[in-house]
Amino acid sequence: MKRDDQSHPATRSGADDDLADRKSMLRGRLLAPELLRAFVAVVECNGYTPAARYLHRTQAAISQQIARLEDCVGFDLFEKPKRQLKLTEQGKVLLDYARRLLSLNNETMEKLRPGVVSGTVRMGATNFYATRVLPSLLAEFSDIYPAIHIDLEVGIADEMQRKLGPAFDLTINAFQGGEGNGVLLRKDPVVWAVSKKAAPHSKQPVPLALLPKGSLLRRWAEETLTAAGKRWVVVQESSSVEVLRASVLAGLAVGVFQEATISDVAEIRSLGPEDGFPSLPSSEMWLERANRELPRAAKCLYEFLLEQLPPWE
Repeated sequence: MKRDDQSHPATRSGADDDLADRKSMLRGRLLAPELLRAFVAVVECNGYTPAARYLHRTQAAISQQIARLEDCVGFDLFEKPKRQLKLTEQGKVLLDYARRLLSLNNETMEKLRPGVVSGTVRMGATNFYATRVLPSLLAEFSDIYPAIHIDLEVGIADEMQRKLGPAFDLTINAFQGGEGNGVLLRKDPVVWAVSKKAAPHSKQPVPLALLPKGSLLRRWAEETLTAAGKRWVVVQESSSVEVLRASVLAGLAVGVFQEATISDVAEIRSLGPEDGFPSLPSSEMWLERANRELPRAAKCLYEFLLEQLPPWE
């Protein structure tokens, strides 16, 4: 009897070990969609940094996802040095399957949703999101919901906030830290910017290229310079960030941008306290839905964006 009592724990331990091994093997054989999406983005965007911008994540987060995927499949996806982004033979095989799995995932979700969803979604977004982030995502969304029309408008912060509800179902808008509502998507430093070949920041008054009144960045620029005792004048006003960047590149004026907007422009540099320009606050980007019952089409887009643009970690 005593021997039997002693044998039970060993038997149970062995069974537990077998179960743990099976669970571990099962986890290792499941490919998480977010890891596959990061892998495909790195390949198609030709780099970790552009993939991070495309997926609205940090470069470190994308690197971690690739490392997790490599750990899951048990081999390197890119040949060394990895900065050259040359796929290994196993990476080439996985890329094909990753694209097919992601496509099948979208097809499956559509099949599981009964009926055809149709209608118009009215959405406002900042210039950065409307031109850099949303186009590819909305194209993917349209493949899933071909009967939904998206009316996307590039908006100014104050105006979008007023129109959320009466005019917009959804917005992606900029706020000062702690003032946003909904889902926090991103935090970005805001910087003064000039052409490396010109010095408009040394002029008096300081010539500025700014978004229209009601823009959060414009308000910060005007208030910060005024508080610092600097005279300024708006010489270029446009709702297009591309127009403002062109004015800055031409040396016409000092611009104010979210850092992500100019990080890929080698001919532009940031100004700081050493140049006599005080630091600006950081901006926060929030996805917000109208405080009313949304049409089904708007709910579908909102849920899709939550999946594709995960909350800021």
